Amino acid sequence: MAHIDTEHYANQAALEDYSSGGCLPFFALPPLAVVVVGLIMALVLSRINISTSLASEIEEQNSFEIEIEDHKSFIAPYDEFTITQGVHGSSYGHLAIDIAAGKGSEIRSPINGMVTKKYTDVYGNPTLVIENEIYRVMMLHGKYSVSKGEKLIIGQVVGTESNLGYTTDMQGRPCQGRNCGYHTHLNVFDKILGANVNPLDLINHQ
Repeated sequence: MAHIDTEHYANQAALEDYSSGGCLPFFALPPLAVVVVGLIMALVLSRINISTSLASEIEEQNSFEIEIEDHKSFIAPYDEFTITQGVHGSSYGHLAIDIAAGKGSEIRSPINGMVTKKYTDVYGNPTLVIENEIYRVMMLHGKYSVSKGEKLIIGQVVGTESNLGYTTDMQGRPCQGRNCGYHTHLNVFDKILGANVNPLDLINHQ
């Protein structure tokens, strides 16, 4: 009895289907070709995944650098101002300045950040704390219009200048109930250095 090579006829039929416009069935490829095609597809997919992952990492790094640079920005809380008292406050843990623009002047956020605290201290001083990854800014005595948890952009109005709390005139007399002592007490803590820094150094570099 003659031997009939069924595998030969199956592959031949598949080739004839392909030549008449069909797609070559995957099983019709020689075993070695199947392996080669599989390796090529795996390599291509691997390169795509690596490229996508690398692009994502670069984008994330760039975003982080922009954010950090954004947090370094610092401006004075007023467009125009007078320094009414130089660096002071070491006795109570500050390295602050008193800065004024006049009663009712708009106070602006010196940094991009978030309001983390808003309260009145034991001396009756309205206190506003704004923070980001680099700075913690504390301002006193103003009428603050923002709320705890609110995100701020640098230069955004946060309140108006007042003399609330413990403020004094040039002779050191309390201004409570009097038309004097309007200013903002400004203290800046640098989280990178772990210490208060002179606000004038930051303002002079804006």
